[in-house]
Amino acid sequence: MTTKKVVYFVSLSSNVPYVLKEALEKAKDKNEVKIFFDLDGARALDQRYLNQLNRTHGTDLEFLLKTALDSGVKLYGCQMNVLIADGLVLVDGVEIAGVATFLETAYQADDVLSY
Repeated sequence: MTTKKVVYFVSLSSNVPYVLKEALEKAKDKNEVKIFFDLDGARALDQRYLNQLNRTHGTDLEFLLKTALDSGVKLYGCQMNVLIADGLVLVDGVEIAGVATFLETAYQADDVLSY
């Protein structure tokens, strides 16, 4: 089985639980998995919104995020979401990235999936 580079782009917080679960499955197969969170999707990375999103989605997002990070999945929050308004208070382990980072990563990936 060959290792693939898989990139997810998440713009809706309602898709975050599904994407995290799918990414964990890909990571189990020793694939390199990266997830970029933008727009509403980036809210899932904000410590202040996690409890609210957990109730909304009926999933323990904090557990899924930690499990993903522990499994080697790279999580990126959009730098524009972090800088605007009151910004985001990112979950530990999440990196800030911009469009250039996403595009460079996407060009090198085997699969790019948008949710």
